[in-house]
Amino acid sequence: MSVPALRREDFPAFERFTYLNTASAGLVPAAAVRAAHEFEAELAQAGTTGMDEDTEVGILDGARLAAARLLGADPATISIGSSFTEAVCQVAWWLRPGKGQNVVSSDADFPSVTYPWHRIAEDTGCQVRLVSVLEDPNAFDVGKIADEVDSATAAICISHVQYLTGHLLDLHDLATLAHDNGALLIIDATQSAGQVPINVAETGVDVLITGSYKWLCGTFGAAACYLRPALLDRFRPPFVGWRSTEHPYSLDARWKPLASTARRMEYSTGSYAAAIAFGHAIGYVSTMSLDAIAAHNAELANQMTAGLAERGAKLLTPSDPRRRAGTVTARFPGHDGEAVAGELTRRGVIVSPRVGSTRFSMHFYNNSDDVDRALAVLDEVLR
Repeated sequence: MSVPALRREDFPAFERFTYLNTASAGLVPAAAVRAAHEFEAELAQAGTTGMDEDTEVGILDGARLAAARLLGADPATISIGSSFTEAVCQVAWWLRPGKGQNVVSSDADFPSVTYPWHRIAEDTGCQVRLVSVLEDPNAFDVGKIADEVDSATAAICISHVQYLTGHLLDLHDLATLAHDNGALLIIDATQSAGQVPINVAETGVDVLITGSYKWLCGTFGAAACYLRPALLDRFRPPFVGWRSTEHPYSLDARWKPLASTARRMEYSTGSYAAAIAFGHAIGYVSTMSLDAIAAHNAELANQMTAGLAERGAKLLTPSDPRRRAGTVTARFPGHDGEAVAGELTRRGVIVSPRVGSTRFSMHFYNNSDDVDRALAVLDEVLR
């Protein structure tokens, strides 16, 4: 059955190649790029004449409001920063678990999810526990994570959708697991926001952070961080600057009260253009139903997994469609998966090499013809 792409006409790149690499970087709608370019051009040509102090203080509000609507959150609980890594480091160094405590993640998580905790462990002696995924990918689930969680767990810090394998975890189940053990749940939603529905209030997540440039189709240089209200009340950011205060343009060198909202995390003059593009990109994605996007991506992932299985591939992605989204990762017996990915890309099917594997990722702008072409070119490569 043919799966029509959503809004494909807005992405002329498909006239040149088959793009199955949103898990690396999403294609950006022209409206988002245009808004950022117009801001930068005006700033370059007219300086501050079009941006007074009130405008600058509120310049992140477009992205903040868009992210709040996307995540089902109060805008006061959302901060806008430069990256997932920046935001998670803020939270990690504030929490700073000590000796006798542990943080739980997985060995398939993106390094930025785990590295802050490894670095803190050097100073405090906390334990970083990584749930094994790669030994038996199909067995990985919340139950496996629970095996590593106990009363000494300070946080579960893990990806909603795993960048490497495509596993989709249940946020409500993770939050229950964390809170039953007195731990915080810190979620990297960079691989999920924009392709699966998320409601932070309903799931009980404590911290959820998403970058801008993958499934939300923004540019590099922006991220959104949600802090649960009960956590926000006591959160004291380790990084602070002129933007962190209740009234940024007071510009007083004496210590002033930090903002009462999550805006206290926004400490510096960052890439305003990236944040503007981020807000417009979220707005663009949000004109579509997230449920429809999730169903669309799942159907393309089903088509891809079936095609790969016919070719004898070993899937790292779960076989159960309910446990995955738009990412499918495979290895090919007798072939180097990273070399296969490189050859596919050279032949115009853009994918990613990842840890000896080939990763395909399909989003709303892809259709079933893209998957068919990828599989046909894969046949050539494997021959």
